[in-house]
Amino acid sequence: MEIHRHIHSHSLLVKTMTIHRPVYLTRSLIIGCTVALLISCLYYFGGLNRLESMSYDARIDNARQHSHTHEDIAVIMIDEASLKALDSNFGRWPWPRSVYADLMEFFSFANPRALLFDINFSEKQLKLTDNEPLNPHDQALVEATSQNKTAYHAARLVLDSEDSENPRLLNQALPLPFIHRFAIHQRFSHNNKSSIISGQLSNQSNNKYYLPFNELLDVTSGIGIVDFDPDSDGVYRRARLFHQYGKHYYPSLSITSILDNLSPQQFSREANELSIDAINIPVDSATHLLVNFHKHYDNVFSFSGVMHALNLIRAGDIENLPISPIEFENKIVFIGASAAGLNDLKNTPMDSNLPGVLLHASIASNILAQDFLVPAKTRHTLALITAFSLITAILLLMVNNNYLRNSIPLLLAALFITVNIIAFDKNIVIDLVAPLFAIALSWLIAFSSLLLIEGKEKRRFKRMMSQYLSPAVLETVVSRHEEYAKAEIGSKETISILFSDIRNFTNMSEQYQPEKVVEILNYYFSAMTTSIFHHEGTIDKFIGDAIMAFWGAPIKISDHAEKSTLAALEMLAGLTQVNQWLRTKQLSPLSIGIGIHTGDAILGNIGSENKLDYTIIGDNVNLASRVEGLTKLYNCSILITENTYQHLPANLPCRVVDLVRVKGKTKPIKIFQPLVLPDRVSAATLSETKEISDIINSSFEYYLNRQWQECITLINKIPQDDLTESLINKCQTLLSNEPPANWDGILTMNSK
Repeated sequence: MEIHRHIHSHSLLVKTMTIHRPVYLTRSLIIGCTVALLISCLYYFGGLNRLESMSYDARIDNARQHSHTHEDIAVIMIDEASLKALDSNFGRWPWPRSVYADLMEFFSFANPRALLFDINFSEKQLKLTDNEPLNPHDQALVEATSQNKTAYHAARLVLDSEDSENPRLLNQALPLPFIHRFAIHQRFSHNNKSSIISGQLSNQSNNKYYLPFNELLDVTSGIGIVDFDPDSDGVYRRARLFHQYGKHYYPSLSITSILDNLSPQQFSREANELSIDAINIPVDSATHLLVNFHKHYDNVFSFSGVMHALNLIRAGDIENLPISPIEFENKIVFIGASAAGLNDLKNTPMDSNLPGVLLHASIASNILAQDFLVPAKTRHTLALITAFSLITAILLLMVNNNYLRNSIPLLLAALFITVNIIAFDKNIVIDLVAPLFAIALSWLIAFSSLLLIEGKEKRRFKRMMSQYLSPAVLETVVSRHEEYAKAEIGSKETISILFSDIRNFTNMSEQYQPEKVVEILNYYFSAMTTSIFHHEGTIDKFIGDAIMAFWGAPIKISDHAEKSTLAALEMLAGLTQVNQWLRTKQLSPLSIGIGIHTGDAILGNIGSENKLDYTIIGDNVNLASRVEGLTKLYNCSILITENTYQHLPANLPCRVVDLVRVKGKTKPIKIFQPLVLPDRVSAATLSETKEISDIINSSFEYYLNRQWQECITLINKIPQDDLTESLINKCQTLLSNEPPANWDGILTMNSK
């Protein structure tokens, strides 16, 4: 019964994998959709926020290294140097509020567009006597503010949680004068009866407020809300431009003076865009502006430097001013604190201790320059997640090349990161982490699925093929199955083909019971297979007691002739052990014949749709079989053709046996007998054998050249055996009976 060859089985495996491509497509779509759904849920419900924030911080820090604030922004900073320098004049912090009145005196010599205090004056200082309406320092601040029409003060609107102590303090109505003066719809109504606000400017309504004390509130030119909301990790990345209390909206300190300067006609909010007349500001779903921070804050001055300049101006020394009022011409000036002890330092993506006033300065700079970061819409990120999940899964499962399979997710991720960075440089903020997670998870699941499927197929294939292929060849075929799959359509290869047969096995098998015959064959085939596998041969099939094997395909090797010949010699040596085993069983010994030929053969699937056999075909396959048949005629265990002999190394001695024309062929071939395994004899024996084979080969040339006496003389120099004696006898016969002129020494076979 014929046993299917390994190539046939491998072919079926390749066909199975090809048939599975539609299955792979379905599987990839399932994996891609599943990953997309999982990552989308994780993204939508904030599971990746922390990682996304970290990646955002790194990108903005990289992109904004050379950024500067708008030239119209200036900052007066109460820094550590100011606290030390003014300690002798004003004492420890907090300073008396007349200090800020002095500051406004300095700005009376300048012409700023706005003077914005990021300092909350919500409580009055204690009065010195009961008869005075205000503490003198508070009174000085009120008077200076009333005289400075560009002064804006800070207010706070917060969302506080209710507890047993504060329920009466929450949700109290703002004073009507405050609403009438500072609420957006009142301040910019321009007597227009129609609403100037369209849409929701803020989606968080607050329930508690802290306003400047009444006397200061009455005289200030404007109010700005100073509260910021950090992200869940405590980092300040975004800010509200408008804060809601009740039904009314109030501007943040960052933009309040800008709005007064613009005197806008319309405020509107649609989806992710907040518009102030023609200025369109991108915001997120929570109406936050993503702050476009700056690395360099220009026009930042120390409070103490300004006070020193004021003292020089008062003294009439205007030539040596450290800070000139002219520097603040038409500028929006923020006053705030950077000293660590004043508790107004914010953790931002670019600075873990950024003074809060610089947050306001950054936002004002963004508005003036219209330099906005545009965050990606949620639906765009979800689309990227879905696309990357599907693309990764489909390409990974549908591409055959392992190098491409491993490169695809890396290339896709690298391309996306590059595009993301380029987009960020152009102020477009695309979510990075969720799409990358989609690529990674889709690759991991698809690759695991691929390993599971192909691993299962390869294990099944290896189990099936282990009885036909040597381990080295088997591993190569399994690991490079795509390369050998092309042979399925047929290919021409140069190979060495071996046929072996047990002599007189039919007669011997009639002497034993069937189970004994099977036992003998199994033991014999095991020994022969070991020799073939040892030299990396491929067993094509077993036919009864015969073996067909070949070298040079599907693994291409250059020394296939040598390996096949060495395998044949080792098979002959292994037969000795088989016969020893047979003698212990009181069974008759075996003798075999092995024929080898090297030449081109066609490899491919032969058969019908229902039964395909992947095999080697061609004249050279038939010739190898004929050579095996000649071993009986010449009583040689191994015969190889001249084609095989010409590819053997010099250290593998072979002697010529004859020049024959097998049945069905017109061209004669020389046949040779390999004599010894080089690695199993001594160097002296190998040398002696090589010398004898050379003499025999030379004498045979004399024979073919009709120099029969020279042939006899030369061959008599070596020990005789059946083949040499036969050659001597033929020469003597030819000497006695001169052959015709067309004699060529060829033995023509009329039977197989």
